[in-house]
Amino acid sequence: MYNRVRRTTGKNAKIFGVCAGLSRYIDPEADPVIVRLIFVFMGLFSGVFPMVFIYLILAMVLKREDPTDDGQL
Repeated sequence: MYNRVRRTTGKNAKIFGVCAGLSRYIDPEADPVIVRLIFVFMGLFSGVFPMVFIYLILAMVLKREDPTDDGQL
């Protein structure tokens, strides 16, 4: 069975790499800008503080990407 691991990524990272890591987890070919825009729109409609809090929690919980790891288990 194939298990995908959620990781933050350093390649397309702007702050902590959370949105880039989530984008890669959802679809490896997807553009991380889409996930960033979703975070911004959710922040505008739900309030900035909850989205910043969620982002920081994800930054602490998600594993960092290992540059030597090819993604295969």
